Amino acid sequence: MDPIITLVIEDDDRIGAILSELVAATPGFSLLGRAGTLAQADAMMAGVVPQLLLVDVSLPDGSGLEWVSRLRSHNREAYVIMVTASRDVETIQQALNLGVHDYVIKPLRLFRIQQSLDEILQLHSRLCERGRLEQEDLDKLLGKGGRSQIKEMRVTPKGIDSITLRQVLDLLAGEPENVFSTDTVALRLSLSRTTARRYLEYLESEDRVDVDLNYGQRGRPERRDRWRRAG
Repeated sequence: MDPIITLVIEDDDRIGAILSELVAATPGFSLLGRAGTLAQADAMMAGVVPQLLLVDVSLPDGSGLEWVSRLRSHNREAYVIMVTASRDVETIQQALNLGVHDYVIKPLRLFRIQQSLDEILQLHSRLCERGRLEQEDLDKLLGKGGRSQIKEMRVTPKGIDSITLRQVLDLLAGEPENVFSTDTVALRLSLSRTTARRYLEYLESEDRVDVDLNYGQRGRPERRDRWRRAG
């Protein structure tokens, strides 16, 4: 199976770079590039048709949702992950009606993006392998496998390697009085900054760390993580 050609459409340079790095580093995906505007996205898609789009809602030259709607009206099919700060019900409902695969609310949680990529890869692979699917197979692909499947996903979340997770846990728990930046964790454990951030965000979602945001001169927050003591 050929890699899933992916286009990131995000006007924030920092977020766009993080998403692009994650896509490029995930096996089974090929990064077409990043567009900062819808016009740039249209130009990049003139010669190559991507199979996956990571799209922001608010872009300098229009709405990402309206742009996806136009694609659908012209029968241009692609998996779509909306990555946006928009969290109002009307926008989310509009996205769901357009058949987007996932809707991820900023600030970014990289393990959550990784989870979406893994699900799309699994779905795409199975659809490419088989001309027909039984209901049981389809239910599993669509996440309708019941409580046992949900429990399994919680124990071994997608995009989180147990060995790397243990290294991060040992570092933070071994120095509970220290506050760690993402760069420090990356340096101490020889990880990329993107990988370190993904594991810290996962631990935050599991209530294992406390997080403070330190706003620099440009107003972009830097994470400061500290081990959360029991009780």
